[in-house]
Amino acid sequence: MKRNKKFLKKSPVIIISLLCLFICCACSKDSPNLNQVRVQVVANTDEPVRIYGIGGSPEAGIVIRESFDSTFKAEYDGISIDARCKDENTLITIKVWVNGKLYANVSGNKYLTSGYVSFNKR
Repeated sequence: MKRNKKFLKKSPVIIISLLCLFICCACSKDSPNLNQVRVQVVANTDEPVRIYGIGGSPEAGIVIRESFDSTFKAEYDGISIDARCKDENTLITIKVWVNGKLYANVSGNKYLTSGYVSFNKR
């Protein structure tokens, strides 16, 4: 009988401690893991180049001439950048950095993709 009374006296303290523990664990997972992404696209001519896949850009893409450099925060797991130019002689280079580390560096003509760059692979 004495044991039950001691347990009943301590049970609210144990319950409150467990609740605090669960609340702290739940709150810590609410903040997303943001990655700082830098995308640089360079063309060797003044021909218009359309870029797709930049965070916050319109669905129709962004039209640039010669160069483009953008830095943004991304909470998703990866990115794929595409660049298109009607001129077959224009050399396009795409570079993607994630948290200061170079993840992609590709060059090509007319149609170029960075491929899927996963933020979790390195």
